[in-house]
Amino acid sequence: MRDPDMFKYDVRVRDRMLRAGRITGDEVNQLLQGLPDLEASVEAVPLNQPALDAAASAAASTRQSVPPSASGDEVRHDAVDEGDGA
Repeated sequence: MRDPDMFKYDVRVRDRMLRAGRITGDEVNQLLQGLPDLEASVEAVPLNQPALDAAASAAASTRQSVPPSASGDEVRHDAVDEGDGA
């Protein structure tokens, strides 16, 4: 951004500026309406987003969350110690 005054319209701070009264909703709308339409001069780039992909999400949920012990001894984390009942 070449104009430092335009930072107050940045989407990362705009809500805070609106709440503080440093800008108004009308100013934001006026700025947005004044922007040129550049849709015809852009190129769409497909991006793989595994977090949004249902298959990747299902595969991630079946992964083992705790690595096996290095000694090879099996440890049951779901076993309940019944003890002597006292």
